[in-house]
Amino acid sequence: MTRPTLRDVAARAGVSISTVSYALNDASTLPLAEATKEKVRRAARELGYVPNGVARSLQARASRAIGVILGKPLTLPRYAAVVEGIARGLRSDGFRLSLLDETGALRGVDDVRAGNLDGLVFIGHDDQGVPDDLRAAIVEHGVPFVAIDCGVGSGGERYATVDFDYATGVRQVVAHLRTAGVDAILYVRPGIDSPAEDARALALRDEERESGVVVHTLTTSVTVETIARFDAGDADRSHHDDLVDRIAEALADVGSRPEATAIVCAWGVDAEAAYRAASTHDPRVRVASLAAGSLSAQLWPRLTYSRLPLEEGGREAARLIVASTRGAEADTVAPEHVSLAPALDASH
Repeated sequence: MTRPTLRDVAARAGVSISTVSYALNDASTLPLAEATKEKVRRAARELGYVPNGVARSLQARASRAIGVILGKPLTLPRYAAVVEGIARGLRSDGFRLSLLDETGALRGVDDVRAGNLDGLVFIGHDDQGVPDDLRAAIVEHGVPFVAIDCGVGSGGERYATVDFDYATGVRQVVAHLRTAGVDAILYVRPGIDSPAEDARALALRDEERESGVVVHTLTTSVTVETIARFDAGDADRSHHDDLVDRIAEALADVGSRPEATAIVCAWGVDAEAAYRAASTHDPRVRVASLAAGSLSAQLWPRLTYSRLPLEEGGREAARLIVASTRGAEADTVAPEHVSLAPALDASH
């Protein structure tokens, strides 16, 4: 798929190419009616047009700084690893990182337009992808932009993306468990909808159909609201203890052979609760997680992780945003969409 051009926007808006150029160039002194400007900008948004010429013009006043938009605390290892990867990648190209709160994302667009930043990277989390107002603003103003962990790029996005291949993680874990004789899985997942959870659920359904493993799903009490409380430091042991009890109760309905049973957690943070429940139910029950947790797979028997390449994802995002600020993408070249596979980490 080729990217829309000025000619496409002009045809959509019913104006000349030069009018499109003037309407999308904030520095233009040519007077245009506000209705005309809005018609052109609406057409650009609908087509997903990114005026790279505007982005290239910002190079003359480059700040050598990239704004990284994150709505999660850096005390969480997952996001700290992504940000560290971005920072390292930017430093290697002579750029620095400026961390922005998610609520200030649109101000980040203004900072790019003013030359205070050279581009923006948005880090997705939980159920949060790129907000619609931010997406519209970066398209309208041609802001160099990269999204990471917001759902695997389908080709429809008009900016570069970096994502993790959650489906491959599921297949890796199930294949490993199958070789250990597992034919029944209790899948423990949070009560939120997100691209990551959708990809995992679909992959598990495929594995159930193709490999014959039987999957039972346990949805935890975690919602977007409870995650916000956890992030604010309001978590206590009640959630953990409740999850241990619920997993132990659910195991009774999963399978009659503990040596052929496994608990698979969507989130690494739940692996400890799963391990406690498994040990109480029957030590032969295996535990796996589709993201790394605090327990070491090398120290705890029958424990498996699908480790996401978080730092590598950050470095890839840095590479793509630096390329975008340098005008590496022409109007006829589709933005790059990177998908990174996790690695299996299993106890021996």
